[in-house]
Amino acid sequence: MDRAGVDPHEELGLKADATLAQVKKAYRRLAAQWHPDRNADPQAVRRMQRINEAYRRLCERVEVMADDAEAEAPVEPDPPPQQASPPPNEHAKAKAKRKWWERDWGKPRWEPDGEAAPRPLAHEAEITLEAAALGCTHRVQGLITDLCPDCEGVGRWVSPRTLCQACDGEGRVPGKGSGSWVTCAPCGGDGHERQACASCGGSGELTSARAYHYEVRIPAGVRDGQTVVLRGQGQRCGARQADLVLTIRLRVHPLFTWRADQTLSCTVPVDLFTVLAHGVVQVPTLEGHLIKLALADGAEQTLPGMGFPNKDGSRGPLHVVLQTLTPTTYSAAQQALLAQLAASIQADPLPACPELAAWQAQLRQHARR
Repeated sequence: MDRAGVDPHEELGLKADATLAQVKKAYRRLAAQWHPDRNADPQAVRRMQRINEAYRRLCERVEVMADDAEAEAPVEPDPPPQQASPPPNEHAKAKAKRKWWERDWGKPRWEPDGEAAPRPLAHEAEITLEAAALGCTHRVQGLITDLCPDCEGVGRWVSPRTLCQACDGEGRVPGKGSGSWVTCAPCGGDGHERQACASCGGSGELTSARAYHYEVRIPAGVRDGQTVVLRGQGQRCGARQADLVLTIRLRVHPLFTWRADQTLSCTVPVDLFTVLAHGVVQVPTLEGHLIKLALADGAEQTLPGMGFPNKDGSRGPLHVVLQTLTPTTYSAAQQALLAQLAASIQADPLPACPELAAWQAQLRQHARR
């Protein structure tokens, strides 16, 4: 009999040698039956209180028995020297630490060797289009963030003796549909209350005083959103260290733009009279040069091998789009030239404008009637 005069095993309908898993299963079954929100019996509140008390006492008793059994367990013999496993004392320490963690912390992120996995450091590098095309060196610096040594990066303490308030220890809550149930988000479905680690505030990370700075070589031809990875230069956890991931961001260029097919385009403004005269315009290149382009081939031209580098080392095309602009104001000399041009066209319109010549012929025929 328990100190309160009621055997908790009888209260939950269990045998005296029930395991912790059997205790939890019985508690959830009885809680679903006697919870006041589901049972209108006037004795449901009192019965649920007795069930909670019995569950708490059995959890304490089963855990104490498990700790005693673990302490009295025989020590395994030393492994042979030729094996690559750690020494027996270190192996026993890691094993005991892992059991303690799995018992007292919820859903730990453990690797096979008993350590939490470090996460990579993420940075962004904003570079010019020319730097991305030709390659450059970018400086990365900051403070390394280590995993919290107290919680090994998990960040949350799980109390096996405190039931989750959101689901009353059931691990599930009513869903949107009638009669449906979903996993309780605050406790992850195990029915235990969570508490944040006091050292890291629940984040699982602590900023160390170890600064880092790297000169990262960015290869030629990187696109916006691509990443450059530095192996083993990121977050540290024990003897292991994660990677540093550098994401490339391209600045907006005043002359060049990207097309949907990941090719380069350049819009060149040109006045109407240069277009009519089939003149020549200057087109920029990524290397900083200017090339001359004749306008006799249409409003858009493609220059092979003058665009952005590809992964195989080749160069993509450069699309040149001509934007025709009509002047709105003219100087006196320009107006005189325009008047001379207009008089010349009116005097002999056929070569320059056949439609105008046909219109003038119709006017003359109409005037003779």
